[in-house]
Formats: sequence, C-alpha cells, structure tokens
Amino acid sequence: MRIGTLQMFRQSVTSILEQQTSLVQTQQQLSSGRRIVNPSDDPIGSARLIGLSESLQITEQYQRNIQRVQARLELEDTALGSIGDALQRARELTVQGVNDTNAGDERVAIAKEIRQILDEVLGLANRKSENGEYLFAGFQGLTIPFSHDGAGNFSYAGDQGQRSIQVGPVRQVSDGDPGQAVFLDIPATSGGTEDVFTTLYNLASDLEADAPNPNSLEQLDNAMTHLLGFRATVGARLNAVDSQENINGALLLQLEQTRSSIRDLDYAEAASRLSQESVTLQAAQQAFVRVQNLNLFNFL
Repeated sequence: MRIGTLQMFRQSVTSILEQQTSLVQTQQQLSSGRRIVNPSDDPIGSARLIGLSESLQITEQYQRNIQRVQARLELEDTALGSIGDALQRARELTVQGVNDTNAGDERVAIAKEIRQILDEVLGLANRKSENGEYLFAGFQGLTIPFSHDGAGNFSYAGDQGQRSIQVGPVRQVSDGDPGQAVFLDIPATSGGTEDVFTTLYNLASDLEADAPNPNSLEQLDNAMTHLLGFRATVGARLNAVDSQENINGALLLQLEQTRSSIRDLDYAEAASRLSQESVTLQAAQQAFVRVQNLNLFNFL
C-alpha cells in the first residue's frame, strides 16, 4: 500500500469513527428524548440546566411552604370565626341576663349556656393543626396552650413565638398567632388588658349569683373587636400567599419552558438527522472498502 493510499485509509477510518459517534449520539438522544444526554454534548446548555433545576427546586419548595401556611391560616380563620360566633351568642345571652325581667332560675339557665360557650371557646383556642401542633401555642406547638383549674384561673403554657415562612424570594408570611396576644391581651376600655376566658367565666358566675355585671357587654364587645382584628390579619396573610402562589406558578411555568427548550429533543429533526447520518456512515464504510482494496495489482 503506497503512502497516498495509507493516508486515504486513515482518513476513511477517522470518518467512519466520527460518523459512528454521531450516529450513537443521535440514537441516545432519541431513546432519552433529550437533546443533552451528557454535559459534553453542550457544556453551556448543561450549565444553564443546572441553574434552572436549582431555581425550580427552590420555587417548588416555596409552593409547598405556601400549602402548609394556607392550611394553618385557614384553620386559624375557622377557629376565630367560630369563637366570634360563640361570643356573639354569649352577648345575646348577656343582654337577656342583665334584663330585669329575668332573674333567679332564668339567669342560672343563661349562665349554664354561657359556661358551655366558655368550654367551646377554650376548646377552639386549644385546636390542633393537621400535623398535630397546637395553633395558638407559639413555638410550643406540642404543648396544650390553655388550661383552667375550674376556679376561674386560666393559664397559658405557650410562648410569644410567631413562625415566619419563606413563600417567595423576598416574601415571608407568619403562619399563626400566639394565644397570649389573641385571647389574653385584649385591651380594656378602662386601661390594662382582659382575657376572653375570664370574661365568660365571671359573666356566668355573676348570673348564677343573680348579680349580672353591666360591664360584661362592653367586655364582650372588646373581645369580639379584638378577635375580628386578628381574623382580618389572617385574611390579609391568606391573600398574600394566594398572590405569591400565582407568582410562583407563573415562574415555574417559565422555568419549565426554558428548561424544555434547552434540554428536550426535537424528534422530527433528530429522526431526519439519524437517517442522514446512517446514509453518510454507509457511504464512509463503502469508501473504506474501496481504499482497502487499492494496490498495484488493480492497475495491471
């Protein structure tokens, strides 16, 4: 084999190897459905995919955080709404109780229902979330927040902690309120604070003693106004997380589309390329066979 023929032989081998590599790469792309199978296929695109995947993971975590925040805030909103309804009923009963047309047994009967309302409110204040944590215990989520000794003394075993949850790149939302602030630190008209439990307990006791306190109505109004303010705050947080959920959803869609445009394969183009590469490989192999057979005897 002459030097020229040897060079042609090497070029043919190189061409076959290159065509085989391209063909295998296209086959891998078609089987995986991805344009980038290995980082070496597109180093710049691979680097972008890593960044996009990280952004997707972070945003998806924000969405999971939002779901947890929504669940807790909706439970708090429901609890506060039920407590508000209970206090409204207690107010109606108080109006009847302070009326001089009711006395003695009538007031005792009213007091009995108010004590039932007290038990209901106390139960709602000790309500748990879906994961077993007490809603109004602050950071002491596994400790029952409110207790009653049966003699009119109510205690709070939670703390003032308020957990802030990241729901977006620059937005955090509190997922609850500590029970001290909600039920115990109710501003009194005369100064200082009142708590809703003692208000209900004293109201029932006064009615049982046939000596209703006219200030009870004002105390109940203060409690309802106070709780309504917290419920409005909860509603504002729910609106905020709903808005952020939409923002995150739009970002997720954009990130997915960008990742797909970089990573995913154009099947029609790849199938056409596979056919072309197969033809090119066959041609290279045929040329190699011809070069292999080249020697001086072919020209005699």
